[in-house]
Order: sequence, then structure tokens, then C-alpha cells
Amino acid sequence: MISPNQFLFFLSFFLPCSSWAESRVNLVTHSFFTHYDFVRVSEYITGKENTSGRAILRTHGGKRDGLYLLVDLGFKEKNTPFRPKPHKLQLQILDSQSLDPVTYSFVLSEQAVTNGEVWLGLTGEDWPTPKKKIMAWHISIEAEDDSILTNNQSYLWSHKK
Repeated sequence: MISPNQFLFFLSFFLPCSSWAESRVNLVTHSFFTHYDFVRVSEYITGKENTSGRAILRTHGGKRDGLYLLVDLGFKEKNTPFRPKPHKLQLQILDSQSLDPVTYSFVLSEQAVTNGEVWLGLTGEDWPTPKKKIMAWHISIEAEDDSILTNNQSYLWSHKK
């Protein structure tokens, strides 16, 4: 009979070989933030933004006001030769002020891949007011060859016409 410890030992050899199909990107939360929500005391001293270890990608790098989405990429970087490295994140949003979805593309930083999560900022003219709301969304993570590694969508996205 195999003991639980032996089973876990054998299982540990097969888990690193798991494919992207088992991982799933998720939208954890979203909220509107202003410029001052990101300012830390150290920024006044150094003149550089202190992200507190978070991977933050913005549609307009110089602007901080906007809608931020915390996205769990569904993985943490593992040294696995069988899996392509994530390169790009595509975010499609249907909002309360438009009938057509808008697509945003972000190149994933090494920090985002290592952390397994990223803050996506729709800043500047892309999301100028907190009155604008998300109605439906679709997120996909792509490799450098544009193949989709994983994706997810809101319930309403599948019912859009």
C-alpha cells in the first residue's frame, strides 16, 4: 500500500509538467484610484514611484488616475521547459458608456510573471471618471507567438450580442 507521503512524492514529479490548460487567469477586483492613492513618502525623497512590490501596468504611463484591475495570472513562474513563457495580456472591456468593447494590450513584465499577479491601470483618457462602470470583460494571456495560453471572461461577456 502507498502511504500519503509516497503519493505526494510521486505527484511532485508530475505537477511541474502540468499544462496551461489547468491554470486560469482571474479578475480579482477592480476599483478607481487617484494619483494620490499611489504616492508614498519615499516618492517625495527619491522622485520615483514606490509600487510597494506590486507589478503595475498602465495604459498611459505618466498618469495614475483611473480604473485598476487586480488580475491573478493563474500561475507563478516555474522553470518548466514544456510551457511557453507568458508575454502579453489582452483585456477586452464592455463599459457602461459604450456599445462596443475596447481592447487593451499589455506586455507582461518579468515582475508580473514572477509575482503571478498584476495591477492593470486604465488611466488617462481610457478611464477618466469613476462613474464609468465595467459591464463585461474578457482576459487572455498570450505567448510571444500570439498563441493563447489561458483566458477567462465574465458571465455577461458570453451573452453579448
